[in-house]
Amino acid sequence: MIISHCYKIKPNQEQITKIDNWLELLRRHWNYALGQRLDWLNRTRCQIDRCSIISCPIGEIPCRPDYYFQQSALKETRAVIS
Repeated sequence: MIISHCYKIKPNQEQITKIDNWLELLRRHWNYALGQRLDWLNRTRCQIDRCSIISCPIGEIPCRPDYYFQQSALKETRAVIS
């Protein structure tokens, strides 16, 4: 038998403000990290049939934003939340 309980929270106005602040900071952090990954992808891709390295240099390739690089930025976001 599977029993599940559904609880509805009823936060007061101070808690609602705090939760909204947390969600906004985390949403901004997520979008910034996603933007870093997409920016890296767009900078490092070049269509081979339309661009040659000799005539169209792609410029300096930035370091790849991996999980551990972005995880360190999450610690700063958590410090702001606390």
